[in-house]
Amino acid sequence: MKALKGVRVLDLTHAHAGPICTLYMAAMGADVIKIEPPWGERTRFFPPLIERISPYYAFLNRCKKGVTLNLKDPRGKEMFTEMVKKADIVVENFSPGTMDNLGLGWDTLRGLNSGIILCSISGFGQTGPWRDRRSFDPIAQAASGYAWLMKDSIDPEGPPLLAPEAIADTIPGLTALIGILAALNHRHMTGIGQRIDIAQMDSMIGAMQSFSFWNIAKTTFRRVILSGDIGFYGIQRAMDGYVMLGISRGRITDWLREKLGVEELTTEVLKEWVAQHTVEEVLEIMVETGVPVAPVLDLSQVMANEHAAAREMFVKVDHPALGETTEPGFPIKFSETKGDVSTPAPLLGQHNVEVYSGLLGLSESEVEALRKEGVV
Repeated sequence: MKALKGVRVLDLTHAHAGPICTLYMAAMGADVIKIEPPWGERTRFFPPLIERISPYYAFLNRCKKGVTLNLKDPRGKEMFTEMVKKADIVVENFSPGTMDNLGLGWDTLRGLNSGIILCSISGFGQTGPWRDRRSFDPIAQAASGYAWLMKDSIDPEGPPLLAPEAIADTIPGLTALIGILAALNHRHMTGIGQRIDIAQMDSMIGAMQSFSFWNIAKTTFRRVILSGDIGFYGIQRAMDGYVMLGISRGRITDWLREKLGVEELTTEVLKEWVAQHTVEEVLEIMVETGVPVAPVLDLSQVMANEHAAAREMFVKVDHPALGETTEPGFPIKFSETKGDVSTPAPLLGQHNVEVYSGLLGLSESEVEALRKEGVV
């Protein structure tokens, strides 16, 4: 049995923040029904397309059942409301006000099901002066101060920089997951569902310790790290690659100084020593001394890494169009309810008959008729 077995999620999300939230719920056993318009959600078309499949969509939507539904059609709306009566959670990341405009706002949904949990993810939240502004990951990185922090850490005089991954989607998505799990516990105690309002900007601000450093000491976390006041932190070049070192001041510094046979451990001394050794030699000495250290690996090296393999952090996925692929594994390791992310993302409308017959009692011919009429 998995941790979220028996929990049904209606997933109206697209792009990244919502789908990664529902991916984690699916991995933990929730019955996640991904509801897309008949033409498919935007991430299906994110390049490059291999066999007409986007790697982005394939990553984010594993372990979900996929159905199509036109919520702007009265019949599609009616089908959705019937599904809400049998669901535990609805997750959406439309622009604020869209659900109300569809006639599917919070008041409507809780009228249908008093225990329903509605999680809404947006750039700037359901309230506030920026409520109606649209957002994607880079917008949230900029608005939250993260893009400024990136450049301040690398080149204070240079232009703002964006993180290479969609961090301002992933953090809000996982923030939403935390909120949903808390709301499930509250419902378990009271029987009452609730609305959850998650903003990308809020989630980023809430996760950034540099605001505390800035407000109290007019500095940032990264500036303190780079100052050397707390030790020697940074990437150093070895003979055949790079290593990341995290050497705190104190006893460990003394141990390393003795191990290296130097009278004083300075940044220059450390840099020179690392440059004269291979990555493996540096790792061996640092691990023996108890220094936090890691090689700087490229993506292929990470996928081949023995520790990542031991932790099952890459899994094989048998995709109907792509064949066998390799995807990131599930990072939460339960002792009793193992998570799994090895089921491929659904093809468009793949589970229409299964879901609509199981939840709504429709026959295969009825589902086909709705397809021809553009409802599903």
